[in-house]
Amino acid sequence: MSNVGSTARAASTEEEVVFSGSGGVPIAGSLILPGWASKDHPVAGLLLIQGSGPTDRDGNQPPALKPNLLRHVAEALADEGIASLRYDKRGMYANHDSLPAKQDELSSFFSWPALVGDARAALAFLANQSAVVSDWVGVFGHSEGGLIGLDLSGGDQEPRPKVLVLASTPGRPIGQVIHDQLSALLEQQQATAQQREFFLATDARIQSEILTTGEVPFDVPSGLAALYPSYLGPFLKDELALDPVALATRSKCPLLVINGTADSQVSAVRDAAQFSLALRSRTDVSEVFTPAGVSHNLKTVTSDSDPGFDGPLASDLPPLKWSSEYHRMAI
Repeated sequence: MSNVGSTARAASTEEEVVFSGSGGVPIAGSLILPGWASKDHPVAGLLLIQGSGPTDRDGNQPPALKPNLLRHVAEALADEGIASLRYDKRGMYANHDSLPAKQDELSSFFSWPALVGDARAALAFLANQSAVVSDWVGVFGHSEGGLIGLDLSGGDQEPRPKVLVLASTPGRPIGQVIHDQLSALLEQQQATAQQREFFLATDARIQSEILTTGEVPFDVPSGLAALYPSYLGPFLKDELALDPVALATRSKCPLLVINGTADSQVSAVRDAAQFSLALRSRTDVSEVFTPAGVSHNLKTVTSDSDPGFDGPLASDLPPLKWSSEYHRMAI
């Protein structure tokens, strides 16, 4: 970081905020404004959407996983004069009190439309800040968060993002990505050929049943239970049915795809390549970057055993493409 960037970060302000998500559910988050942002000097803004599972607003799954990805992104944006909003998912962390007490209410509470609705409400909240240029708010979606961003950007419902950054986001249907992740995990665990065949075939069957019925089958083996909680049947049906390339093709804003070559969850070869094909015919400033040695959490990988959780954002990311230039266009 330059001295100017360091000064900008020191001058930025972070505020705890609460907005109404889908169905009126209260959503807590963090709004960061550069120090010079004001009603008279508004800045561009980016909504930061985290990945799958119990991931908090900073991009962490405490206590074990703390890459702080979204916090680092928010700080980098503030350095470049861009506001950002990140939030905890409904029913989690600061929003725990809104979690339904009844088990049979969880499926609708955690539905795909509910999560997309929360993101749209967050985008509107950011756009309504007096220190933010109302029609220059975009989305930075990490992993599954990028799929939510794609859903936001393709329809006619307002607000839509002005620009969409897809960081480590699957370019293939999520079922194919899960298959690859499971296959790699079985290989890492030195599973036998019989075990591999059982788990991969069972996973394919489970996905097929969810797509058909919207329900998680009752006989999910313990080794796959974490992937397929019973209450997430409707959510998983919607997510498994998503075609990221089709969504990207329909997207009505410029896209920036960032997929590191050391990403062990989403493949720069198979996923980013799909986005490259989808964006080939576009005439806007959409681009695909596959930085070498960068992990799923956009950190530099230092060895084969390094999962890429720790340290600052990788230095060879294209920050000027999604920060300074974005801000310049906004003002």
